[in-house]
Amino acid sequence: MILARIASGCAALLVLTVQSGLAAQPPSAVDPDAMDALNKMGAELRTHQTFDVKSEVTREDVLGDGQKLQYSGTVEVQARRPNGFKISMMSDQRNRELYYDGKTVTLFSPRLGYYASFPAPDTIAKTLQRAKDNYGIELPLADLFAWGVDKSLEARVLSGFKVGPEHVGERKCTHYAFRQKYVDWQVWIADDGPTLPCKLIVTNTDDPALPQYVSVLHWAFPASLPDSVFAFAAPPSTKKIVIAKIDAGGKAP
Repeated sequence: MILARIASGCAALLVLTVQSGLAAQPPSAVDPDAMDALNKMGAELRTHQTFDVKSEVTREDVLGDGQKLQYSGTVEVQARRPNGFKISMMSDQRNRELYYDGKTVTLFSPRLGYYASFPAPDTIAKTLQRAKDNYGIELPLADLFAWGVDKSLEARVLSGFKVGPEHVGERKCTHYAFRQKYVDWQVWIADDGPTLPCKLIVTNTDDPALPQYVSVLHWAFPASLPDSVFAFAAPPSTKKIVIAKIDAGGKAP
């Protein structure tokens, strides 16, 4: 479950479970019960046509000498299926907003006063794919839209297992750990109520420093979200710039 390059988030944690004081080795195969828990989580998310999820985010950057720096911030995703979202990312270092109104995606930097747009398909799923393929943008919490619909996500999982029961704040959850090529990730799924993800940790195992991205999620399900939430209106004095497409090698020309 890969989370957002645009938010500078990639994360790392080696999962060790402790039983009777001894570190247990994680299994090398996918536990069917762990995959079933993910599928139930995806099914629960798909029952909601609108949602507003706020997340407390901690991310790490790695310096050239391997030293890691940690930053905190928030991400809010307001979404209306099938064709609207607004994503707000805020921290002391940066502030970004992304809008999708069913026709166009707009990226806006309020502090810098710049925005850029590109034409988008008519669904969230297609738009996420275009943003990734054409512009190298992986949006925060993007897989929350796709689990259980995009079967390729499940196929990428190399191993997965249940770690055990755990609290996330006051919420009773079950902790699961998974491994993909270049990425380890963990999810805490709520036990006391709808099977929603309460916490995510992502590991970039392709980086020897193993930088970490942590997101604690808080869910709300409004009856509706108006079109105005997803429509970008450029404030006075802001400037429009061009967003560059990436080439076949994944680089901007």
